[in-house]
Amino acid sequence: MAFTLTHIRTGEPQTFTVQVLLEKLGDPINDEIIIKGEAYRIAGVQESATGTVSGNWQRETIEVTESDQTEFDVDINTSDPEGLFLVVNGALFDYGLNGAFHIADTTLYWHGRFNLSPTDQVYIKYLTLN
Repeated sequence: MAFTLTHIRTGEPQTFTVQVLLEKLGDPINDEIIIKGEAYRIAGVQESATGTVSGNWQRETIEVTESDQTEFDVDINTSDPEGLFLVVNGALFDYGLNGAFHIADTTLYWHGRFNLSPTDQVYIKYLTLN
């Protein structure tokens, strides 16, 4: 049983098992965790088929066609724009009016700290849930 978290510094997803989380919350030396006053073996954790949510990271390349371009046509299949990340030359940028970019309808607006040029490598990354 695993879950994925996004690393704050790199923006890359990292997968962890529930057992790792239980060891942090419980007592890994004695292999137990106390929940509602009852002790349970951490090593005995088993995956449950109910309530499983999975997702896929999507990546869409954005082509900068002219220097100082600030608007780009995008077709993003996500209902959570806060989960969008823009990567420019390997640097990760946050979504939002106070961030480096935002999306309205099908247009991505770049308002980052520098101007983009056609030599920049740009892509948007987002998670779609299954």
